[in-house]
Amino acid sequence: MADNTVNAVGGCRCETNPVRYEYTQEPYEVHYCLCTDCTDVCGGAMAVIAVVPKDSFRITQAADKIRNFDTKPTCHRKFCGECGCHMYLHVDAFPDFELVHLPTLDRGVDAGGEPDRWVFTDSKHPMVAIPDDGLPRHPGWAGTARHG
Repeated sequence: MADNTVNAVGGCRCETNPVRYEYTQEPYEVHYCLCTDCTDVCGGAMAVIAVVPKDSFRITQAADKIRNFDTKPTCHRKFCGECGCHMYLHVDAFPDFELVHLPTLDRGVDAGGEPDRWVFTDSKHPMVAIPDDGLPRHPGWAGTARHG
């Protein structure tokens, strides 16, 4: 059986007492998301999301700084109340997972997986061009091909 442990650590942008988190199991899946919720909240053209087992994810520092913003009644985004960095989210449809915004990992940290698809391509900003990377593209949500 393969070892699926990782030591992925990250956090917010605060210089003093930053929120810090870790996950210790490789993600169930990793994807590029173009939904308007993710792109609007992160302020980027896309979001890179790791879906990690909830029991391997924990806040290791400054949990009291975490605030919540619901972009939908079922989507609970967690950000630092001081610097505004959006680090992860809970989606009610996936109760056993946390969805981590991978750019908030410390640089050089192994995320435990590579993106395997593009989702919500129908929502992409018209100025964004999806690269010719050979990954599947889905107009809405689509689960990973890695798991049955």
